[in-house]
Amino acid sequence: MINVPKSKLLFFDLETVGIERDFKTLKQNRPELARLFESYQSWFIKRYPEELGKTIDEIFYNKSALIPEFAKIIVASFAFYAPDGELHTQTFSSDSEVEVLNEVKILLNKVGKHDFHLCGHNIKSFDIPMLGKRMLINGIKPPSLIPSYETKPWEIKAVDTKDVWQFGNNYSVASLDLMCVSMGIKSPKTGEVSGNIVHQSYWETELLDPIAAYCEEDVDVLAKLIDKFYNLV
Repeated sequence: MINVPKSKLLFFDLETVGIERDFKTLKQNRPELARLFESYQSWFIKRYPEELGKTIDEIFYNKSALIPEFAKIIVASFAFYAPDGELHTQTFSSDSEVEVLNEVKILLNKVGKHDFHLCGHNIKSFDIPMLGKRMLINGIKPPSLIPSYETKPWEIKAVDTKDVWQFGNNYSVASLDLMCVSMGIKSPKTGEVSGNIVHQSYWETELLDPIAAYCEEDVDVLAKLIDKFYNLV
């Protein structure tokens, strides 16, 4: 089912917010970026049908955190199983995205030398591209664990739990929340902070700790899911 030893998996999750508090602030501070966001409005509605009928301000508030060009990474959590079986977690959080990205790069360069694979939920579609693009945007060369356009599919060192859960059915529903409940694991989506309100939580409270704690819960749950997969398959 998973052809990578559990001890060689680096579980990770990112928390992102819009690059500015709201569209008005984006327009004031980054007018060119605001112009481009407006020009992509029809694409955003096609990609996120639930935004149909919403204003550009509402679309930015609801979805900017999901789009690398208009987002920033404020938290990155990682975990791995040590030889003694204990799960070790490390979290980087900062209002400065560059600080977070530099810490992440140091860690990924270190584990990359030991044949680790990234592991997370929907990381191939979201977290990995987000990390790579935000590094480039901030003038940071992505580490080798982040695939480039030259990386062949079989060379990508990543285990995506969404892929594992699909069993070849690319149309199956596979949210982390649903997987947890189905596998008898407490979902991390039941606390005060959840992924869909991270942008709101960050910009309204300016507190990083609750978001970092939520991110750590995600990687802890990922590790528990993988542990179950290894024990059952």
